[in-house]
Amino acid sequence: MYGDVHTEHRNGPSGTLLIGGMHGDETATVILLEDFLVRHGGSGKRRGPVAILPLANPDGWERRSRYNARGVDLNRNFETNWNSDSLEPPGPGPLSEPESIVLRDFILTWQPKRIVSLHWALAEIDADGVQSTPLAEAMWNAMDETDRKPYRLRITEEGHGLRRLQHTYAICPGSLGQWAGYGVTYPDGSRPAMITLELPYDPDVQERPVDLPEEHLDTLRDLWHRDSAAYLRAVEPGVHKMLLAACDFME
Repeated sequence: MYGDVHTEHRNGPSGTLLIGGMHGDETATVILLEDFLVRHGGSGKRRGPVAILPLANPDGWERRSRYNARGVDLNRNFETNWNSDSLEPPGPGPLSEPESIVLRDFILTWQPKRIVSLHWALAEIDADGVQSTPLAEAMWNAMDETDRKPYRLRITEEGHGLRRLQHTYAICPGSLGQWAGYGVTYPDGSRPAMITLELPYDPDVQERPVDLPEEHLDTLRDLWHRDSAAYLRAVEPGVHKMLLAACDFME
């Protein structure tokens, strides 16, 4: 865990937690957060404390695998809406994995007011819970039109247009987003704003389609293997703007 982390008593939840590498093969999420840490983590300019966890699944990273060392998808292993029949292996039960337990315990102890977890490649800002909508909109508004093109905004309330879509509760059973956005209530009665930031499958698309192409993961993997540096250069400006907006967000 890196960044400006303070665990002493605070007057209720505060601060921002940024997470990458929940899936060990989603390399860009780790690199982008490490770079964000170098550029912004020690600046002292943020409005509140920031904790940065670039790599939540170190065994998966070593194996270049989505799953941890026991073949479990950590983003299906949390308590809320956990489903033994999940398409991705959820583990023998909720919180069966040490990585999930450590992350759960840190969140409940540190009580971040905002959580942003990076993934690829659904190309969206996905807000879990009505309390997360203002943060999602702030992250969206932090980008300019060029940055926004490959993304859409996905919120809990019914919205309008192609990029502001009604959220489906059971979209990822047992995910961190389900647990933090719907299952966590802090002692003061509040819930954290929970955002899953999905990187684009292709940063050069002119508009994120409502339905992703079936080959979107193949498109991303091809781009990544062909020129990962070019992919990072393309997505980094928008990602950094969104993360800075999350760290500095004030309701």
